Amino acid sequence: MFKSKIFALLVISSIVLSACLGTPAQENASNSQGQGSGQAAPVQDSVQPAATSTENSQGHTDAEHHSDVDLTRLEVGDGKYSASPQAGYVYSCMTAFNGGGASGTGNWMNGDSTWDATKKAVVDGSVIWPGSFSISVQGDQRIFTGNDLPNHPTGNFPVAPSDDAYAVDRNPNTIQEQTITLSLPVNPIASAQPNCVGGEVGIMLSGVVIFSAFDAEGRDAVAHEVQDNCDGHPQVSGFYHYHSLSDCIVDTATSGHSSLVGYAFDGYGIYGYYGEDGAEMENEDLDQCHGHTHMIEWDGQMVEMYHYHATHEFPYVVGCFHGEPAVRALSAGEGQGQQGQPPAGGQPTQGGGPANGQQPPQEAITACVGLTQGAACSINTPNGTVSGTCGTPPNSSQLACMPAGGPPSP
Repeated sequence: MFKSKIFALLVISSIVLSACLGTPAQENASNSQGQGSGQAAPVQDSVQPAATSTENSQGHTDAEHHSDVDLTRLEVGDGKYSASPQAGYVYSCMTAFNGGGASGTGNWMNGDSTWDATKKAVVDGSVIWPGSFSISVQGDQRIFTGNDLPNHPTGNFPVAPSDDAYAVDRNPNTIQEQTITLSLPVNPIASAQPNCVGGEVGIMLSGVVIFSAFDAEGRDAVAHEVQDNCDGHPQVSGFYHYHSLSDCIVDTATSGHSSLVGYAFDGYGIYGYYGEDGAEMENEDLDQCHGHTHMIEWDGQMVEMYHYHATHEFPYVVGCFHGEPAVRALSAGEGQGQQGQPPAGGQPTQGGGPANGQQPPQEAITACVGLTQGAACSINTPNGTVSGTCGTPPNSSQLACMPAGGPPSP
């Protein structure tokens, strides 16, 4: 009898011990495969190393995303365009602007050349659109087709007088369906020298074009203009667009390096806010074009490759093109980001700059014959010699000498 009781106790103890040890093992397996991925994890073969070990060997970590950026005191990027590549600036093909923008000053502007993103107004509304967007690979080209209508809701445009955004930004434009066909290299190649950007810099996975950081007045569009909840708004020809990474484009990597969110017009990828260690990218972490090189996921493979990052700091996405852009504009008006909005007390403008719709003067083209992008050049004028650098104006396919003060008038 005594032996039977001992045997029964041993059996019960064995069952309880097995249950206690088994449960944590299942939980750990679940966490190691799915933690922070945002996606179903691949099935692991028991004889293969864990996915986290492979990622760490390639420079990636599972560190949780965190931010040290003070969103209440972001530096305003007004006038931060340059005639050559410079970190924290836009190397702009246009250096003179006379278009329209926001007509008022929002209470999120701190008055000391900084602004508070946590206080910024947004355009009201939640309009659903019949968006169409596809990406395919044909040979060495990545083909984009779409209608520029987003896969997320937008605000109501034109901005209604009853909207609190109207007091600052009376955007009178209407979102319109467009026709987008774009080919970018599958394997982009770095240029000998960075290239200037036009009004547009790339296309996002939402199917929406992303413009440079400037409005048509040469001001920081993200700081001054009012966008909707998804950080977009239309310009004069109805192109809905962003100037920064949209909050409605989800970074599917919830830890470690951000996921791909779009493509710049030179074919290189645009990734979200976070780098290899899961920390938010800042200007000091990136080069003059707003990117850097390390191991990333590209077309399903881990490769060491240049890529751009979105930041909360100006210029937000792309400061110049690391490669040769296949195009600098998809929208009317050469993609200069024109809002068609009136300056205070004025009428809506249709142009994005003094050279909009005009060819550069012949003497500016002649000054760059035989030279390369970014090379020093000079133009002889009745008022003396004007120095500048060779660049491709957004309204031309030819190199032209562009003085520091802006393209010369014909």
